[in-house]
Order: sequence, then C-alpha cells, then structure tokens
Amino acid sequence: MAIKYKEIADCLEKEIRDGKFNQTKKLPTEEELIKEFEVSRNTIRKAVTQLVNRGYIYQVQGSGMFLREESVTDYINLGSLRGLTKDLQSKKVETKILALHVVKADELTAKSLRCEPGTKLYYVKRLRIVDEEPFSIEISYFKKDVVPYLNEEIASNSIYSYLIDDLELNIGFADKVINCEKIDEENAELLHIDLFDPALIIENTVCLTNGTIFEWSKSIFHFQKAKILNRINFK
Repeated sequence: MAIKYKEIADCLEKEIRDGKFNQTKKLPTEEELIKEFEVSRNTIRKAVTQLVNRGYIYQVQGSGMFLREESVTDYINLGSLRGLTKDLQSKKVETKILALHVVKADELTAKSLRCEPGTKLYYVKRLRIVDEEPFSIEISYFKKDVVPYLNEEIASNSIYSYLIDDLELNIGFADKVINCEKIDEENAELLHIDLFDPALIIENTVCLTNGTIFEWSKSIFHFQKAKILNRINFK
C-alpha cells in the first residue's frame, strides 16, 4: 500500500505545477490540509517536508508555507528517489534498453546489495535520451525476491512508477555516492563523447522503509549535460 504522506505530497506537487496556488503563492494552512485530506497533523507535516525537499515550498514560522519564486527543474535532484522522468519533467525523456535479464549476484554485487552470492537479480542497462540527445547510462540491479518481474515495456518507461504504483513498494531512503571517472570506449560511444572524457557517476543503494536494500545502481552522465541539485535547509 502506498504511503499516505507521499500520496499527499504528489497531489500537492501536481497542483503546484498546474498553477493552483499561483495567485496566493502559498499553500493552505496545516488545519485546512488536515481537513481536506482527512489525515493526521503528523501526516501533513511529513508531506510538507517532502515538498520542501523537492524544492517547491519553504516554511515561515507563524506565516505559512510559501511557494518558491521559481521551482527548480531540469536538474538531477539528489534529494529525490523518483527517477529521471520526474526530475526532468519539462524535457522529452526516452529510454533505449541495452540489456535486461536475470543474473546471479557475484561477490562484489552481493556485497553492495547485502545478499548472498548467487542471489537472483534483475540486471538492467539503459541509455537515457533527453531531447533526442544521449544523456546518461543507467546500470541497475534489483533483487528478484523484492521486484519479481521486469520486462522491456516497464524498463522503457519509469521503473520507479512501476515499483510504487504497481508493486506498491514502500521505498524509504538511499545512499548516494558521487564521483568522476574517465569514460571507457563503450560508454563514450553511447554518450557521443570522446574516449577518456570525464563522466559524472552517481551510485545509489536504495532501501525500503524497513531497511531492506532492493536496488544498487550506477548512472553515468554526459559531463556537459547533467546538472546536480541539492536543496539544503538551514536548521
């Protein structure tokens, strides 16, 4: 079952994007949102935190929840676990499947996923194309006991929409490691850059809300096209 506060955050995000609050430049009060969604104060506060982390609003104590003057889009959002299609909503995002099959975890992959060597995993390699230009290469491993089925149709769209909406996984948190590497010949050809050009690398270890690791992925970004966003709140 989907987590309620995330459903509320997604609903409010859509309303913000659709311009519902453009005139007031602020969200309804906590009390109004509690009444509208028929949930607890704690649930609304968690939903609001999601919107703050996504970069849509900021809070002023005693005054309310205000829309940022301009919601930042078209960046890879480090605070998001929702995938490229959500981060780049104003862009045309396409996917080319390079590989999709079941493998057995080797020792290195098993260590990353904290599972036994030989555990069955879905291996997915995709080329992500943004506005008809190569943007990134994504290599992902999913535990098959958590994600029992994947096919090219699912992988050609948003895998995370499938995980959340169809499998109803409660995705909780992730560790992200960022570094740069010189790109090899195969990936340079896919991204239309030169051999040994720099590439931005983001590795993700993603967990369910109960702490179970279900995915390890590595994204290799075109160094001239990828921009990273990290929203920080001073507390």
